[in-house]
Amino acid sequence: MSRRHIVTAGCVLTLTSSIVPAVVPVREASTFAASSTGKRKPPPDPIKRLPPGVIEALQRDFGLTRAQAETRLRNEARLTAVEARLRDMLGGCFGGSWLTGTLSETLVVATTRAADIPLIVAAGAQPKVVAASLAKLRAIKRKLDESLPNHPTGGSVRYVDVKSNKVVILSRYAEATRLLVASVPVDRSLVVVQPSTETPRPF
Repeated sequence: MSRRHIVTAGCVLTLTSSIVPAVVPVREASTFAASSTGKRKPPPDPIKRLPPGVIEALQRDFGLTRAQAETRLRNEARLTAVEARLRDMLGGCFGGSWLTGTLSETLVVATTRAADIPLIVAAGAQPKVVAASLAKLRAIKRKLDESLPNHPTGGSVRYVDVKSNKVVILSRYAEATRLLVASVPVDRSLVVVQPSTETPRPF
């Protein structure tokens, strides 16, 4: 998997929410909205609100059947709502989240507080305890961006990787970049410099 794909995977929930614009808030998996007649009806199907070509793109890029692609998108819509609720409930302990499985069937939610595990499980997600919150990782990245904005050995790409709970720097000059990072007042245990020839390109 290329670095570009790794970065994309870390942002999957944000991207999904833009692909599936109408996400129904989730309380319980079996909860449906009540109609005016008193009968319960299922929430709107997110597949019907997709722009043309999305399902075909998933089939092509991930080698899925149409039914699998539709299942993946429904899982993402449902779990994006769960993620938003857990993000609010965990507050400053929230460490990020990502989807796993070919059909995006599992939501992993990271927290810095082990006491949050039952809460995450009860919401239908898989918990992971991490050292740093997402807010802390973002603050480290901001500090690195400010200190090494256009330095020739400061790294070509910098991003927060929630799966590894690190700030990752891609650099052609890894050793020189590590020396630069050592001069910046951040927690260096949360920063990883990886050798790479990849450079960002505008699209």
